[in-house]
Amino acid sequence: MARDVRVHVATFNTAAATELCIRTIRKFAGHPYDLVVGDSGSTDGSLERLKGFEHDGWLELEEAPGGRRHAEWLDHWLAECPSRYAVFVDSDMEFLRAGWLADLVQVAERDGATLVTSRIHFDERSYVNPKGAPVRWAPRPTPWLMLVDVAKARTLHNAGFGYCNVEDPDRAGGRLAYDTAAYFYAQLLAHDMTVSTMPDDWPSCYRHFGGMTWIRLRPATRLRRRAKQAMKGAHIHYRLGLARLRAR
Repeated sequence: MARDVRVHVATFNTAAATELCIRTIRKFAGHPYDLVVGDSGSTDGSLERLKGFEHDGWLELEEAPGGRRHAEWLDHWLAECPSRYAVFVDSDMEFLRAGWLADLVQVAERDGATLVTSRIHFDERSYVNPKGAPVRWAPRPTPWLMLVDVAKARTLHNAGFGYCNVEDPDRAGGRLAYDTAAYFYAQLLAHDMTVSTMPDDWPSCYRHFGGMTWIRLRPATRLRRRAKQAMKGAHIHYRLGLARLRAR
């Protein structure tokens, strides 16, 4: 029988980061859960590690050897999740203190929320697309950590987690762009569903390294960006070493 919470992690060629994420999910959740990890065809040793964790009973592994985008994993898991709550966690997350999952569930139950997120992001930047139209970004929840009430969210139609852009209702000739989870969030508001954010100091319970899969998918990324990501990678390996030692 499924637990009331199922945690989902999508990964691609981030073996060390994903292992650190899994280990700290286990150590600090503070609430019962099932764990599903979706791999999009990794070739860096991720699959071997994940299959070992599956053998040990830590998780259920799903494979998409032909590749699957992050938002596609989220759409798939929302459609398939047998639990009351689906929690989506980026693979380059490290949890730092006990009770992070218990906190999310407590807020969801207190507020009757369809979505619980760390905070809402308002990106004031804009750009001009190739057709010359000005584009601005719509607000979105923290995409690297979200809890969704599955039954409530499934009442929405065509409210996926992927990128899209539409005519900007507030700017003639402009476009409004929805990054990962932004359109889903907009549809929740449009249907008067409750969205809850965690307290301002709550994000201290985790560290999001950010962009570890993105850098691998875009090998032409600028040198400075790649150097920054290499430093993050070194820190992840250091933190993973500590997590392994503490588990002994």
